[in-house]
Amino acid sequence: MMPFIIGVGMIFYNARNYFGWILATGAVTALVFGVISSIHFSMRTMTAFELITILVLSVGGLGLFLRSLRKIEDKLDAL
Repeated sequence: MMPFIIGVGMIFYNARNYFGWILATGAVTALVFGVISSIHFSMRTMTAFELITILVLSVGGLGLFLRSLRKIEDKLDAL
């Protein structure tokens, strides 16, 4: 956390300081990697029907979300 704080301080002092940007970006990357590597996932046992239902609904929701984004882009292009 200290390298991130020092990097942010360097960025606020001089936004063109590349070392500050590298230090802050590297510190955030290390923090995210540390959090992800410490997570332990465990799935309960489920039937194939439950798993297929969860996956189909998740992918269907993702498809609807992406379709809504496409409509906005099409309307913006028409302007």
